[in-house]
Amino acid sequence: MSTAKGVIFLYAQSWLHPGAGASTGAIDLPIQREVHTEYPVIPASSVKGSLRDQAESTVSKDIVDALFGPEVSRGGPAVSSAKDTHFAGALSVGDAKILLFPVRSLTRSFCWATCPLVLSRLWRDLKTMGTDAHWQAPSEVQKGIALMAGETPERLFLEDMDFEARADRQTAAIAAFLADRFPAEVIGQAFHAKLKSDVVVVNDEEFKYLAKYATQVSARTQLTSNKTTDKTIGLDGKEEQGNLWYEETLPPETVFYVPVMAEPARGGAAKSELAEGDAVMDRLGKEVLQSGYIQIGGNETLGHG
Repeated sequence: MSTAKGVIFLYAQSWLHPGAGASTGAIDLPIQREVHTEYPVIPASSVKGSLRDQAESTVSKDIVDALFGPEVSRGGPAVSSAKDTHFAGALSVGDAKILLFPVRSLTRSFCWATCPLVLSRLWRDLKTMGTDAHWQAPSEVQKGIALMAGETPERLFLEDMDFEARADRQTAAIAAFLADRFPAEVIGQAFHAKLKSDVVVVNDEEFKYLAKYATQVSARTQLTSNKTTDKTIGLDGKEEQGNLWYEETLPPETVFYVPVMAEPARGGAAKSELAEGDAVMDRLGKEVLQSGYIQIGGNETLGHG
C-alpha cells in the first residue's frame, strides 16, 4: 500500500464567491473565512465537490467512485445496499488556503500581498507533502515595511496603506517558485512576468487588514415585474417581493493552494486499476484536471468561480 502526496495551486481567473451562507454586519453574503485568522478560505468539501463534478465529465463512473467514493442518498442508506459498495474515496482533499491576495496600488497597478504566517504555512504544508521549497519564509516583517521580489519604488501604496519598499532575495525566490507553478500560456505572459516581480510580503496584521477589507462588495437586486424591490402586485395579479443584497467576492488573480493525498482505491470496479496511490494521483492530474481549469464557488452562471 502506498500513499501519494501533492499540492494543487489555484489561480482565480474570475471573481470568486466561496460563500459563508450567513450574514455578518452589512454584507448579506460574505465569503468564508478562517475563524482564527480571518483569512479567506475555501473549505475542503467545496473543493472536493468541484473536483468530483469535473471528474464526472471526464472519466468513467467507476473511476469517479474510486476517487471520491460512491454516491449516497440524502438522509438514507447508500444507493446500493451491497456491502462492497460502502467505501471511502481514495483522495483526501484539504482546504484551499490563501497564498497571494491581489491588492490595488498607486505605484504598481496591483501587487500580490502575502505575509510570514501564510508563507510559513505553505512551507510547512509543502514539507508535509514531500516537496522541498528551497526557500525559507521570513519569520517577521516590521509594520510599514514591504519586502518585494523585484525592483522597488521608494514608497509602495497598497489600498490606503503606505509602505517602505525593500528588495528581498527570499521574496524573489518565493516569487520565482510560485511563477513556476503557473505557466505563462495559462495565466498570460504579462501576469506571469508580473508574478516574478510584484509579490509583496507585509506584516501579518497588515495582511489580515488587506484580506478583510480589500475584497469586492457588490450590491445586487432582484426586481419585481414592476421594476422595483418593494412588495407589489405583479402583472399576473399575484403578490411579488423584490430584494436588495450585498455580496462579497474575491478578485481575479487571487491564489490559493490545496494539499492532496491519494491512497489506493478502497473498493469498486476500478480497485485493481487504482491499486497504488501514484495511479490515483495520475488520474487526478492527467485526466480530471487535464484542461487545467475548474469551477469553484457560487454564481457560476454569472461567470464567477
